[in-house]
Parts: sequence; structure tokens; C-alpha cells
Amino acid sequence: MSEQVKLKYGGQTLTLARSERLVAVKPRPGMEVFMERAIDALPRAQTSKDAERLILGGFQVVEAGATAAESSKGLEQLRRDPAVAIGSHVYHTSNDGVPFVPTGEVYVEFKPETSSDQKEEIFDRYKLQIVEARGNNALIAKTTPDSPNPVKVAAELQEQSVVEFAEPDLATPGRLKAFALPADDLLQDQWHLENKGVHRGQTVFIKAGADARVIAAWREVETLGSPDVILAVIDDGFDLAHPDLSESGVTVGAWDFTRRTNKPTPDPRSEDWHGTACAGVALGRANGSGIVGAAPGVALMPIRWGPDLSDRQVEAWFAYVRDKGAWILSCSWGAAAANFPLGRRRELAIADCARNGRSGKGCVILFAAGNSNHDINEPEAGTVDGFAIHPDVIAVSASNSRDQRSNYSNFGKEIWICAPSNGAGGWGIVTADVTGFVLIDGVQSPLGYDPGDYTYEFGGTSSACPLVAGVCALILSSNPNLTAAEVREILRETARQIGDGYDEHGHSIHFGYGCVDAQAAVRKAIGSGVEVAAA
Repeated sequence: MSEQVKLKYGGQTLTLARSERLVAVKPRPGMEVFMERAIDALPRAQTSKDAERLILGGFQVVEAGATAAESSKGLEQLRRDPAVAIGSHVYHTSNDGVPFVPTGEVYVEFKPETSSDQKEEIFDRYKLQIVEARGNNALIAKTTPDSPNPVKVAAELQEQSVVEFAEPDLATPGRLKAFALPADDLLQDQWHLENKGVHRGQTVFIKAGADARVIAAWREVETLGSPDVILAVIDDGFDLAHPDLSESGVTVGAWDFTRRTNKPTPDPRSEDWHGTACAGVALGRANGSGIVGAAPGVALMPIRWGPDLSDRQVEAWFAYVRDKGAWILSCSWGAAAANFPLGRRRELAIADCARNGRSGKGCVILFAAGNSNHDINEPEAGTVDGFAIHPDVIAVSASNSRDQRSNYSNFGKEIWICAPSNGAGGWGIVTADVTGFVLIDGVQSPLGYDPGDYTYEFGGTSSACPLVAGVCALILSSNPNLTAAEVREILRETARQIGDGYDEHGHSIHFGYGCVDAQAAVRKAIGSGVEVAAA
């Protein structure tokens, strides 16, 4: 076992273990080449070229042997060489092998009552040289050729009654803390998060940059979303046993308004696969496998809707998520009827949630525009989607993997923004699918849209909506003080225009104010300064 020294360092007890292989040497001025020759002359068993190039505190780190005995012998040989000014042991603070080299300086802070004679006696005893005074009682000292090594000096000084602090200066390599992207294996197929112009080995039906800039947003803010942010998905059911919805994430307030339980699981007979897929797009967990949602770090509130769209049902859903603390609501659904204006009770229930939820900041509510290729507010033609045209709602249309309008996407003056999804001439969305099998009438069938735990063919405005909801979760993770109206405005200001047909206000009936740009949105959120136009 290597020699160890325990020090009080940074308010903790730090154990410095002497390296069994590495030593450090500093050359005399102008003798660098000769010191290299001395290093080359060591009879060590192995040579670490990376270690030889490592300079810490003016010392060159050298692999002097394969064992503690060999490296100590090598250090003594180097110390005797005329080209070497100082030779030092190297230390480690853990088994990661990162080297720490004592530079020779020691920070000493005496207690206020310490006399000058006491200070001088200690400095004389350890043959220390004063480098710098830091006030009346703190000094930076340097060891001399007659001093013990700096680590030993600091350890012994810490035992002196008149010394408050004694710490050796330890040089160690730094490392840039670059943000680590999720390692989930299907992330490479999620072109809607970052589109590099290739999908599953194909370069057709895809255009580089036709995406939501989500991965760029993660890098921008170095987060995958805050668990304080609660994203509610109201839909037909959720496979909370799916690894991308259950692992390494927070689930709160789950409720099933059909069964009246806190287990909103899909009904196989009704083929309730939709909610699982939508939740995967919004916040599928970063767990090292499968897919990743736009905001995998935020909390999920899975709400299985009730049996119909009556006033009482809709009121109950929106009151529940408001009272349970939801920040964002993703609603990839509407009425079955093409002509469905909202009654007063439904209108007020959504408005109350949007304006008074989240302690008065308002819940961000998003609705899918629908997939029937018609205007969402054209009473003369009999097409009115009361949910999507609600003034407090963000209506989301769809674009494809080539930055074109998805052929099915509904449109209208109330469309606020679009997001990448599937569509003619483009690729589908890979997301979570309901897992397992079901036995119905003696026949075993896989649950979900496709066999397995994932589907590659999700899409529609049903996918575009939770994607924007996930972006809103990143926005609020970056700045939780924003109101719902400010989040909505950020989406407008930062959207990137695709296609054509924009009016003088920058609005398109097909794309709203453009395609959602998560990177620009989080950057705007951090910078704040959002001005909400008067209604």
C-alpha cells in the first residue's frame, strides 16, 4: 500500500496517496534538454509518453517505475542529476489516477493571537521562505532545499496550536466540463431533435437543419430540463412501465379520469397507444437506451382523459392539472366533430388554467391543430376547432423532415407555431410505444403501434404538439419566472421561418410564426426582456 498523508484541506479531510509510478522534476534554468536525457536514462519498466509531456506547476511528471520502490529509486537518481533543480513525489486523491504535484508553496494562516516570535520560530524550524504576505496573519511561504517536502510541512503545521490553516499548493490538471449529451441509442434516429441530413443511412426525404434545434438547446443551457418543471400530458393512456417513461425521471399527479384511479394505463381493447407516444416525444427519459424526449429532465404528469368532452369532464381535467401544479399542458386531441366551437364553461376552464395556474404565472397550454388539412376556424365551411383557437392556447401545426408543410396539417390564422413531424415526402418520428403483449379472445398480440418498445412511424400534429411542449419545458427550466404569456411570446419571436406565405406581421396560416427553434428560445429566455403585446 502506498504512503498516505491526511490533510485538512478545503474544509474536508483529504487523503493524499503517494503515487507508485509517477514522480515530478523541475529543471534548472537552461537545463531542460539535459533533464530530458536524465529522464531517458531511467531504467524504468514502462514509459508513459502522455505523462512525460504533462507539466504541472513547472514540474514535469515522469513515470519513474512500475512499483513504489522503483519510482522512489528513480526519483533519487533524478535528484542527483545536476540538471534537476527539484524532485518531488506525486500524489493522488482517489483511484482515478489524476496526479497532484506540490509546487513548493504553502499557505499559512496564523490565529490572531499569535505573536511575531512564534511565527518566526515556526518559519525558522521548517526553513521556509516568505513569498507573500496576505494581511497580518496570513502568509504564502515556499520550501527551501533544507525544508521537508511541502506536504509534510503542511501536515505538521496543521498540528500547531497557533496555526489556523496550513495548505500546500497542489498543481493538478483541469478538465473542461463539456455538457454530455444523452447516450440513448435511438437518439441518432431522432432527426426532429437534430437533423444532419441523414436518417437511418438514407439521404433522401430529409434536409439538414430541418429540426427543432433541441440538441443545440441542451448544449446552450447545459441541461435536459429541471425536475421542478411539471409537464402534463392529457391523452388516452400511458405505459408508465416503459423504460423511457419510468426510469431516471419524476412522475407526479398521475390520474385516470375514466377509471378514477391513479394508474392511467392504456386499455388494450381501445388501443390506447397515443399517450405513451406523445409523452415519449415530450420527455422520454435519458437513460442510456431507447429514445429521448425534448425535455427528458422534467417531471411528467400523465392524465388519462375521461369518457367524453362534456363541460364537466373538460372542467375537471383542467382544474386538476392546475391544482396539482402543472406548468405546461400538452393536448394532442380535439373533438371528433369538425365543427366544435367551445361552450362558455370549457372556454373559462381553459382560460383559468392558462391565466391563474402556476401561482398566477399561468400554465402554458398547447393543442395540436389536427390532421384533416382544413382551416381550424372557418364556420362557413363547418370546420371550427374550439380548443385550438382558444385565445390562451398555443396551436401547433406540423412540418416534415424537409422543412415543408406536412400535407395533412390543419391551418388557419390561429396557428401559432409549427414543429417537425411526419408528412408526405418526409420521415416519421421514432418514439416510445406501449410495451408487452395482450391476450384477447385467445389470440396473443403485441401492444402498441408496432411490435417492440418503439415505433418509427409516429407523427401528425399529435407529435408536433408535445415536441413544442418539451421546448416550453426547456424555456421554463432556463427561466422559471416567465409567465405563460411570455413563453408564448418567446416562441413567436424566436421561431425560424420556413416555407413562404408570411404576412406583414411575420405570420403564416400554415406555419404560424415559423418552426420552433429551441436553441433560440432558451437563449431568449435566459436573456429575458420579453415584451408581451396587448391582446
